[in-house]
Amino acid sequence: MRFTMTITKRISIYTRRVLRRINRVKRKKADWAIIACLIIGIIVAEQTMPPSINPTAYTPLLNVIARGESAGNYNAYFGNASNQTIRFTSMTVAQVMEWQKQYVDEGHASNAVGRYQFMGTTLTGLVERQHISPTALFDEQLQDRLAIALIERRGSIAFVEGKVSQEQFAANLAQEWAALPRVLGGNPNESYYAGDGLNHAKITTAEVLQAVAVVKTKH
Repeated sequence: MRFTMTITKRISIYTRRVLRRINRVKRKKADWAIIACLIIGIIVAEQTMPPSINPTAYTPLLNVIARGESAGNYNAYFGNASNQTIRFTSMTVAQVMEWQKQYVDEGHASNAVGRYQFMGTTLTGLVERQHISPTALFDEQLQDRLAIALIERRGSIAFVEGKVSQEQFAANLAQEWAALPRVLGGNPNESYYAGDGLNHAKITTAEVLQAVAVVKTKH
């Protein structure tokens, strides 16, 4: 998988830039107070940045979500999880969003597409926030990246930091993906959207909690 630059890598780049600047300052025999400030800047940056999560730590959770949403098929769409005729992975993001619009215009109840069943409004928002070009391919790598963005929006960083419980994080994910169980509250094994006539949980509470735990242990 290819993903956006991690926080750790960004800090590393920042650190190298600061060290180069320190060397320039030393060569000019400038005030050592400037060097001290630059070093303090490195320390503060490393201590205040939130923890980064290795993308591979998300793999078990991505697989569980995909199994429930699309049977793991990157070319799935609502009503046809086994689809291989329409190749969304070979389409641009703009083409996928146009297809979603037409699909709803034809009277279908949902326009969810891809391995993680992105709704049209969700995909549009992700593309804007992630600064993704409309000409980018909606391929496997991009779909994984977008799914991770949703997972992080639902609290993976807070979970790793110990600010939310494993169960609460899993419950948050159930609000994003209807195939996951709600985990908390009444009927914890049901979908958060049970009763809408379209969705029901396809993953057990034990399965999602196990996958969620890996995010914390492997981050």
